[in-house]
Amino acid sequence: MQWPVIVSRTVPLSDRRAKLRLESIIWNGLEEIAEQQRRPLRELCDEVNGNRPFGVALNSAIRSYVLDYFRRAERTPNNI
Repeated sequence: MQWPVIVSRTVPLSDRRAKLRLESIIWNGLEEIAEQQRRPLRELCDEVNGNRPFGVALNSAIRSYVLDYFRRAERTPNNI
C-alpha cells in the first residue's frame, strides 16, 4: 500500500482564508469536480463550507463531498 501524500493549500472563502491539509488524491478529485462543473475550486470549497453541518471540520466535509460525488457518479455516470 502506498500511503497518501498530504498537501497544504490556502483557499480563499467568502468569510475567511482557510488553510486546508488534504490528501493529494482528494485535491485531485476536488479539482476534477470543479473542472466538470466549470467553476473555480475556491467557489466549490466555499459551497462545501456553507453547507457543512455544525461541528464538522471543513477538511472532513470536503473529503465526504468528494467521496459522495464520485459514488453518485459511479451509479449514474451520465448525470454528473
